[in-house]
Amino acid sequence: MEEKFITIVDIGSYRTAVCTAKVEGSNVNIAAYKEALSDGVLRGAVLNPTKAAGVIRSLITGIEQELGIKISKIITGIPGHKMSNESVSLRRERENPDDSIEAAELNSMTREAYSDRGNERVYSAIPQSFIVGDAVEIMYDDAIGMYGDFIEGKYHLLTGSKAIFDGNERTFKALGLEIAGKYLYSIASSVSTLKSQEKQNGVAMVEFGGNTTNLLIYYKNIIRYAYTLPFGGNNITNDIANECKITEALAESIKRDFGSAMPEKLSVNAEKSLQIKSKSQRDIEVPIKYLAEIINARCKEIFDAILYKIEESGYADLLASGIVLTGGSANLLCIADYIKNVSGYNVRRAMPTGKFNSRGFPRLSDYSAASTVGLLTLALEHGTGMEEIEIIEKTDNREGNDDTPDTAGQQGTVNVTDEPADIPEDKPQEKNDDTDGNGGSWIKTIFGNRKKKEQEKQREHTEKKKTGDGLLNTLFGDEDEI
Repeated sequence: MEEKFITIVDIGSYRTAVCTAKVEGSNVNIAAYKEALSDGVLRGAVLNPTKAAGVIRSLITGIEQELGIKISKIITGIPGHKMSNESVSLRRERENPDDSIEAAELNSMTREAYSDRGNERVYSAIPQSFIVGDAVEIMYDDAIGMYGDFIEGKYHLLTGSKAIFDGNERTFKALGLEIAGKYLYSIASSVSTLKSQEKQNGVAMVEFGGNTTNLLIYYKNIIRYAYTLPFGGNNITNDIANECKITEALAESIKRDFGSAMPEKLSVNAEKSLQIKSKSQRDIEVPIKYLAEIINARCKEIFDAILYKIEESGYADLLASGIVLTGGSANLLCIADYIKNVSGYNVRRAMPTGKFNSRGFPRLSDYSAASTVGLLTLALEHGTGMEEIEIIEKTDNREGNDDTPDTAGQQGTVNVTDEPADIPEDKPQEKNDDTDGNGGSWIKTIFGNRKKKEQEKQREHTEKKKTGDGLLNTLFGDEDEI
């Protein structure tokens, strides 16, 4: 007996997810979902295809055993790291000007915009408008049915490194999997989170992920600008780990449970501390307000850069629907309020939605699943990636079916104390600023008693401002090569 399935492989900097949906006519049901910590991946790009393939193989095998199928086709995404924006025009003289323009003719011009560019690949060519005869600024749908001697199309190209593109393809080739469809991750996330009216009015989708933050701007229902910042929530985790001298796993845990992007909104927790007990080192006490200050400093860096890019796009004054925030780091407490305060835009946090049944798989309703849900939605809309598979033999392998990536090995326990604790005198001395995105300490370490901390507050504020000004130059200068 053969049944129809679509399988999505979402390779992220932090996690890799595989989702298989069963298609029965117009009914689509999620059949299996598994995820694991990524390996060999940086900022969404596969650096080590062998390591990345090992993670994917394990997830695919688990789903195959659970459903009793053999997967041969997949849908995946294209990372936006080191992606650039470019505007081009293409003109075509029409052989039969007395014939009306058809969609196939316009689509042929769009395919031409994907022409070879040496070491670059065109990830997406987005029609902006057309000129037909004397008529200018004609939208795609309006151009169909018109007459004219020529057509000139204006396109917004999103281009990126051929090496990054090829690295992802090698990963699936090593697994013997056919790539039936590829879509930019940021576009996929926008499909699962944005409302049609928002895209028409003007909106900036910000996907606050692990090692990257994606920006995608729509205006009049057309993508106008895209950018991927090589910083994300994992950088916050690394800052906490380095400042508090704890493991990254424990830093991630206290960020999720006690972290906030706005120290001034802590209310009753402002005077409480976290007491971290460890078997391998002395106990550590971290004031919750201090934790929020660490988080706030990195958020300032990230969203100052995103707002800078929104201004650079030329659409900053045309975003009537403001900012829509998604991605795994959108779970951070007060992050939407923080962005609203610093940007002046209305901010809506958006969980992904799709036209399929995901009952029993709550992870697909989390902010972090925006790209996974979007990839499946695009595959269904375009009719790609579907394969008829014969059911062989199912294995009961549902344990951990919808678990989050394993973070075993967290050392220490966390208790909350009512009294603020002095930062121990023997904390390390001040460190140099770090703007390489690898999680080093880049804010000033506060040490000594609370009184000393207050005395140094003004000096710290001045240093942070200097650091922030320098970071914009670092972010938009030469990046580490991949």
